[in-house]
Amino acid sequence: MTSSVPLIISAVPTPFDDALRIDRDAFAELLERLPDDHADVLVAGTTGEFPALDRAERDQLTRLAADVLGPDRVVAHVGAASLYESHQLAERAAAAGVRRVALLTPYYLPADDRQVIDHAHSFAAAHPELAVFPYLFPDRTGVVVGAATFRALMEPANVAGAKLSGRANDDFAAFAALVRPDQALYTGDDSRLPVIKTEGGAGVVSGCFAVVPDLMLRHRDDPDRIRAIVGLLGPSIARQKFALQAATGRPWRSRMSMPELRTGVAAEIAALVEQLRRLAPATGS
Repeated sequence: MTSSVPLIISAVPTPFDDALRIDRDAFAELLERLPDDHADVLVAGTTGEFPALDRAERDQLTRLAADVLGPDRVVAHVGAASLYESHQLAERAAAAGVRRVALLTPYYLPADDRQVIDHAHSFAAAHPELAVFPYLFPDRTGVVVGAATFRALMEPANVAGAKLSGRANDDFAAFAALVRPDQALYTGDDSRLPVIKTEGGAGVVSGCFAVVPDLMLRHRDDPDRIRAIVGLLGPSIARQKFALQAATGRPWRSRMSMPELRTGVAAEIAALVEQLRRLAPATGS
């Protein structure tokens, strides 16, 4: 029976220390504080600053997430500039016991529909043991996927669903009508959490959830409140990491260049974190 409760997968950020090395302790701490019923994670995706990670670091994060949460909770992002590298990332993820992977479309260089389809199909054929989720993010990749191409992307038996981010969500309803009953369509738009099931989706891959999981769960049926939370924290890695700095006292640095937070926004985020800190004892009683 299909649940009416949307699934939530946290698109977890990657913590860096003051020397810009991966902060393993901060990463494990972030994973451990996720609610048991909503502890699935997408590792080394856009929110995880994957372009700033080398292959060994992406492997390290995937293994650490599998160790902390169990491999069944982990979706490893294996998108890369070349399919050659994606294959290697997938092999390492599978060796860690992970069985779900997200594959970003080609990016940086232009790709036509045939290349986008061949990219996904050849990857899926090479890894029949993995559940593959094509990942569409035209705002970042420059690759726009239409309905016919999306239908073709979903054809392989081990394509288990897809994630739509940015402008790809404009076609969410049309794409939802094209998925098989055994496939799950996710949005990367956190603000759609209260309505995603009514739109034919399975759930949300959320950049905000790992930052304020209890708050998101408390208001998941309230569109206005969710929009307010998402408007403050995302989609912005810098804002999310500022909140995690305030909440944990850890550096939570970024490697990639991002706009500075305006003073007013930083103050709002700090106030939100303080509000959650005051509520925490009552929530745990």
